[in-house]
Amino acid sequence: MFGDPTIVGSWPALTARLDNGAVLARWAEAEPELSGLTTVAELLAVWSEDGGSNRTDVVLAALVRLAAVDGGRDDDALLLTLHLLSGLVWTMTAQFKDLSPDIVAVVAGELACQVRLYPWRRRPHAVAANLRAETRRAVLAELRPRSRRHPHRGELLTRDGDVMRLGSTTADDQEEDVNVVDLLQWAVQSGVDATDVALLIATECGRDFHERNADQRVAAAHGITTRTLYRRRRRTLTALRDMAPQYLAAVA
Repeated sequence: MFGDPTIVGSWPALTARLDNGAVLARWAEAEPELSGLTTVAELLAVWSEDGGSNRTDVVLAALVRLAAVDGGRDDDALLLTLHLLSGLVWTMTAQFKDLSPDIVAVVAGELACQVRLYPWRRRPHAVAANLRAETRRAVLAELRPRSRRHPHRGELLTRDGDVMRLGSTTADDQEEDVNVVDLLQWAVQSGVDATDVALLIATECGRDFHERNADQRVAAAHGITTRTLYRRRRRTLTALRDMAPQYLAAVA
């Protein structure tokens, strides 16, 4: 578990809150996989079981469902999950320590985003492995040298960055126009986070009208930093770009 309370909060305070409030018993009503675990100590006993048992994966999957925005949206479940996955954070920060002086905060923050947005309906198994892979991918995308100085230039959905020209690249390198509103609605229905799509639209509108400090204004309006805004924008652009061929096939 994290010994530093500045990373994701105090571990002793979290365990006391969960145990004193009988929170695990309440969680078990929504997630039967947690039945029989009434204290954090009992959960940790399962967590430390031999690798031959798959109950650790089952417990993690239940906690992620409780923490996800399209699940229970439970903040304590998120904090508990982050503490349980502290080993993942320390391993990754050791690998990427030369990429940022704030690497612990970057990795822990990205892992929190991945837990909140985890597609538990589509990926019910190997949750830890999926979280590790997606967190690693997102952290590397954020900290690549080309994107670090100008993060808004890092990931573009089209070659010119114009979100109104979403499409696929053909053999002669021509882009096919698509109905962007229809694509965005289709993407949300297919699992892209609606809040992230809204952030993308807000930043694009500000830039289209050459609004000064548009990105900073959008970030402040949503209660996030510009760094987080750029990370979420980049993630959304990547998802939309990857989905464009599927969309074109669906509407063909």
